[in-house]
Amino acid sequence: MLQVFCRRSCALILLAQLFTFNALAVDAGARVAFDIEGKALRELIFQIAERAGVQVFFLPQTMDGDKVGMAVKGEFTAREALQTALRGTDFSVVVDERGTYIIKKAAQAHTASGDPLENYVSPETSTSDFPEDTGLARVVRLDEIITIGTKRRGRTVTESMVPIDVFQLDSLNSTGYTDMNDAFRTLIPAFNAKRLPLNDGSSLVRPVTLRSSPSDHILLLMEGKRRHRSATVHIATGHASTSGAQGQDFNVIPPIALKSLEVLRDGAAALYGSDAIAGVVNLTLRDDAEGAAVSGHIGQYYQGGGATKDLQGNLGLPLGGKGFLNLSAQYTHQNATITDGKHAGAEALMAAGVPGVPDPAVGFGEPFYEAFKSVWNAGLPISENVDAYLIGNYMVSDSSVGFFYRQPVDAGGFERHVTFEPSVFEGTVDHPEDFDLQTLYPGGFTPTFSGHQNDASMILGLKRESTDRLSWDVFLRWGWNKISYHIDNTINASMGVRSPTSFDPGSLEQREYEAGADISYPLQIAGVSDNAVLSAGISYRDEAYTIGAGDVASYTVGPLRDLPAGANGFQGYSPDIAGTFSGDSYAAFASIDAEINPELSLAIAGRYENYQKFGDNFSYQMSGRYELNNAIALRGSIGTGFRAPASGQLYGTSQTSQSTVSGSFILDAVLVLDAETAKIFGAKPLSSETSFSMSAGLVATTDWGTTLTLDFYQIDVDDRLILIPEFETTLEQRQQLAAIGYPNGDAVQQVRFYQNILDSRVKGADLVLVHGFDWGDAGKTGVNLSLNYNRISLRTPRAEMVFSEEKRIEFEAGIPRWNGNLSLQHSIGRLSFLARGTYYGSWKRRSVVDERPFLKRNPAVLVDLQAKYRLTDSVELEVGGRNILNKLPPQREPELIRSGINVDNHSVYGVSGGYYYAGLRIDF
Repeated sequence: MLQVFCRRSCALILLAQLFTFNALAVDAGARVAFDIEGKALRELIFQIAERAGVQVFFLPQTMDGDKVGMAVKGEFTAREALQTALRGTDFSVVVDERGTYIIKKAAQAHTASGDPLENYVSPETSTSDFPEDTGLARVVRLDEIITIGTKRRGRTVTESMVPIDVFQLDSLNSTGYTDMNDAFRTLIPAFNAKRLPLNDGSSLVRPVTLRSSPSDHILLLMEGKRRHRSATVHIATGHASTSGAQGQDFNVIPPIALKSLEVLRDGAAALYGSDAIAGVVNLTLRDDAEGAAVSGHIGQYYQGGGATKDLQGNLGLPLGGKGFLNLSAQYTHQNATITDGKHAGAEALMAAGVPGVPDPAVGFGEPFYEAFKSVWNAGLPISENVDAYLIGNYMVSDSSVGFFYRQPVDAGGFERHVTFEPSVFEGTVDHPEDFDLQTLYPGGFTPTFSGHQNDASMILGLKRESTDRLSWDVFLRWGWNKISYHIDNTINASMGVRSPTSFDPGSLEQREYEAGADISYPLQIAGVSDNAVLSAGISYRDEAYTIGAGDVASYTVGPLRDLPAGANGFQGYSPDIAGTFSGDSYAAFASIDAEINPELSLAIAGRYENYQKFGDNFSYQMSGRYELNNAIALRGSIGTGFRAPASGQLYGTSQTSQSTVSGSFILDAVLVLDAETAKIFGAKPLSSETSFSMSAGLVATTDWGTTLTLDFYQIDVDDRLILIPEFETTLEQRQQLAAIGYPNGDAVQQVRFYQNILDSRVKGADLVLVHGFDWGDAGKTGVNLSLNYNRISLRTPRAEMVFSEEKRIEFEAGIPRWNGNLSLQHSIGRLSFLARGTYYGSWKRRSVVDERPFLKRNPAVLVDLQAKYRLTDSVELEVGGRNILNKLPPQREPELIRSGINVDNHSVYGVSGGYYYAGLRIDF
């Protein structure tokens, strides 16, 4: 049998299909024209695989040294071309039943059984090979080819100069989540996505973090192209470091559409532009030209709520003979969950027999969610070397959450809500009727806030890919996201008896256009490198942000002007703040990636960007990798980056009712920076954020099948843009707001707006350890350990800081510094089992009680289990549980428990506890 040593990289997967737009459904017997000179065998095999559109597997350590392949010129099948290249060597090629070409030593090309797969390792799993001279198993894990972090093609994860994770679809499915945010959170310790009940738009589109950096410091790509931003601006996130971010929505793509998920854990603004400060996530789409798959998922939380149904499908079709069209879709329906918290005021009213008291009184839990998502990916050769491609997505979703309870009279230690107060303007000419809100809501009311979201994108391009000639890519991109808000079971008290009880407060819309062109060219630099790649590109991007006005009743000030105006809970956008606000930018970049010698690789990149509203910036990145020996390599990078404020941060605004500990409500306003309102409070013009990042690490691979990566990093951000903490208005300021006609100006009790006021630093380390065991007839076991330490601190001098000491501690300690997961996966025959423990370190929660400014949150471990059984080669069943020990967030303060919030509503691991599910997958 083939003895396998895991050396420089465990194995190299040559996937012509990985390059999505050049992945053709080539008949194994089809003859293809080749014109390739003899060269290093490893490079020659790669070019044959690309030209023929086939998968080729081989062990790269067997190709080390001066092994040279023969020239391949003429028309050949893929197998004939490989046989020609291997002529005169001690290698031969075999083909499995799936059409995968496997290159082995000639003496080992066929096993005793004649089955070429006996020693074959599939790209999705691990396997083992038994050396003939020992009885010990050696388990190897195939490296994944990466498409981000470099413009060089064919580089693997362990060969990368920067830390990159690659996850296959099976990894995403193993989390038991249908929400991509939660799947990412489970797999990537440095990534977090909170569930935020009672937080307006952030309850519907969740804010995420990577390495304690907000969503607008993380760049999301699809097939290497930038995704557009969400229209949602995260006004209330429960954490100072993410408040005010406008990033991309990570939950709009069906998981079944993905071939792989790539996570670049390093700053990459020089390669990808603004926003790539903390990292880059790339969604690589399936490009099959045949076959189909369907999967179903049903489940619910232990407490009985949140019943979820999810159906996904994928279909591959040939296009024009040699092209492909791959279609994916997902439908999800999830009911809301309600925790068992009790509002003391509502309980007292129900005990007194008051009718119409909402039960539950507070809408605290997972939101209702229903969505349809679709993705398409198409590639078509239009000449011998040029492919056309079309990529896009469409999503429509509805989601809703409950707000805080508004009670009609004093009870249970809580005061009646201000909307139930009498008005001095009742019985006047403008409002001759008496107005008693209790006639409409005798037991009080709890508003329901919902959003209808549409998301769509389209990328059209032409592409030429080559390893030894000029490659280029030109494309046009369009992206659009719109969320329309609705609130019901509420009132515009200032309208009195004329007020409706449901409102459309308006909409938010983000639209982007981009045109771009990239080129790359392999070259030799005399005396420096015989294997370098020079890349360059240009792009132009136009963004527009639209605030759509709400219906008149949602924002108007009615005749009872001493009562709260606008839809209570979320005031509508008035025409004076509605409109479309646009800006554009252009960029140019260049990079060179060179292998100086077999041990040393270096890369340098530079990017110039110019924003219409914020001027220009130059970012750079330098990175390198040095191979100490066949087992250990060192890698590192330094670079700069920047981020220009998003349009939603420049022009977004809101008025919301915020609950206090006593149960009363205050009116909170987010002000448009350039408006007269913000100038009253001394707001200054915004500027771009800039960053400087460093990383250093090592990669170790062993003969016994272990792969380890350890990377240290530091990210400094200057002039960090945040939504400043709320501060109370003075009587004079309220009078000024009213004088310029700002709605509810004389009632606004606290305001916030954006400013560049902080310098921050993130320090941390990532550890990834992978090992496999082969137990013979007892099956195989894979072990994966991922650990992240992350510490964020403020570098702003205390004297210049607008944060209170409590806010500073929330900023620095409000997210766990230690996060990790350990997964064990065992397979035997048709059965496989997965056990995963996810660790969240301690953190601090800012309290609402001045005497106890912080709540200490202890470390927590969530345990997941999953079992799968393959009924046939194409049908698989699964059952599992997430958080099977039903770990709930810690409790809030007694003062908030009395208001119905019994557990932490900003928990880092959700609010609803354990969840069990079952699933079915069928491949056709």
